[in-house]
Amino acid sequence: MEGMRKVFLVAAVSLFVGLTAMQNVAARPAWILFGDAEFVKMGQGDNPWAVQLRSDADIPPSYGGVAFNPRGGSFLFQDLWALSTDYDVTDDDCGGGSPRFQVRLDTDGDGLSNGQIFVYIGPVPNFTGCTPGWQSTGNLIGGLDARWDSTQLGGPFYGTYAQSLAMFGDADVIRVLLVVDGSWTQTDGEQTILVDNVTVNDEVLEDHGAQQA
Repeated sequence: MEGMRKVFLVAAVSLFVGLTAMQNVAARPAWILFGDAEFVKMGQGDNPWAVQLRSDADIPPSYGGVAFNPRGGSFLFQDLWALSTDYDVTDDDCGGGSPRFQVRLDTDGDGLSNGQIFVYIGPVPNFTGCTPGWQSTGNLIGGLDARWDSTQLGGPFYGTYAQSLAMFGDADVIRVLLVVDGSWTQTDGEQTILVDNVTVNDEVLEDHGAQQA
């Protein structure tokens, strides 16, 4: 797990640097694509659009993601009632804790992040061996799986939603990210994942409803 932790640290720093320009809450859009992320016509259902998130070890920045900014600036972690996405792993597999949601929390009320809870996507317990083709995470809130990693905030590595809620229910959610950065675990050095219907509470990313960071 040491290698995974190092990658998470690098990714966290990179994402912070890449998004620091979005501090004006009133001006920033609800959804932002960052890194190696783009809309592609490979969605499902009546909506043909999905977001391609790519991590390529040979092409900087080696990560891609979607960021959700709460329209009111923040909300309490205990008020996060829906967190889900549809996803299709096209190259090659889940791995290295990627893909994952990152719930960025302000635990001391100063409006700045004190750390993130990682919510891993894929089969437990190792979050590898993702089935090809479109599938859904289902609503990750309230699930019993030990996929909630709150080590940045002093919690457990393989924790449950209930544990995170008990520890951080009164913390402010200031941003939610969906990140792909696991190219280092893939034999060809690339990890590409399509996502669709990314959902945070009653906000759903669809069509071209996001701006590029």
